[in-house]
Amino acid sequence: MGLARKGETELECPFCHKGTVKTFHKEGYMQAKTSRISAGAKTTRHAVLDRYDVLEACPHCRAKRKDIQGYYDGTYKKKISHEERLTMLKKRRLPLVLGSKR
Repeated sequence: MGLARKGETELECPFCHKGTVKTFHKEGYMQAKTSRISAGAKTTRHAVLDRYDVLEACPHCRAKRKDIQGYYDGTYKKKISHEERLTMLKKRRLPLVLGSKR
């Protein structure tokens, strides 16, 4: 855990691994929280993780800034094409047309 330093850094694009992307990096730190009740106060410490805010899209593969940010936040889901979705449904033996009997 650091001292919560901030600054611009360049990271490798997570999709093409060729281009670099400008990010704003905020280092992780330990934070104290105090809860107060009639019996007294209690202070607990917890870790705040590193955070990356993506400032631009990838110049090499044209990946969107939102997708790169989702990758670093852990919320990115790969987009499935229509054909891949149809093959998944066929493997599960689900009807592809509503109202069809199979």
